[in-house]
Amino acid sequence: MKYFWYLFLSIIILSPSMIAKPTYGNWSGIIHTQSVPVREGNPFFHQYTKEIQNYLLRSYRNMYVQLITYVVKKGQKYTLSIKYPGDGIGRSIMFTGYNPYKSKGSAISFQVHNISNAFFVRRINFSNSVNSTYDRVIVIISTIKPNVPVYLKIEYPALSDSIINSSTSVIGAPQLGKQNFGIIIRNPLLLN
Repeated sequence: MKYFWYLFLSIIILSPSMIAKPTYGNWSGIIHTQSVPVREGNPFFHQYTKEIQNYLLRSYRNMYVQLITYVVKKGQKYTLSIKYPGDGIGRSIMFTGYNPYKSKGSAISFQVHNISNAFFVRRINFSNSVNSTYDRVIVIISTIKPNVPVYLKIEYPALSDSIINSSTSVIGAPQLGKQNFGIIIRNPLLLN
């Protein structure tokens, strides 16, 4: 029951007046167990702003999404780590604000090797612009299948860019050798 409430509280309710508890330094758990299909009339989307609902229907129709919010102070830099199994299923991550049409965010897609017992970890350095309206980033994880496992962790202060740019081994797949799985988003996110 405790795990259920942890997952429930991790799901974003997109009202600027509501406070979301940040999960710095902790893996969020398997968040895609609660992914939902993007389609007209899905009652799950009524909790989101109209801008988010319209954006999801335009950009993610017939896909499965999960939305998570993190508190990111203006002008500060953070590291988001994404861990996922080598199951051959692609995942996309979108950073945005309460109004995706006014926010200047960033999108990243991952093509995944199909290697059993392997886990891939990607690290992304990003910052929130001093000109942002909000100090919350909305992370949209999307896949073409439901219930695809993805683990997230946010860190503050951010890891150095040199660590992000370093090569690491794939967990459970040493045959792949060391690879660079880091991404640095150079332009600060504008969260509106």
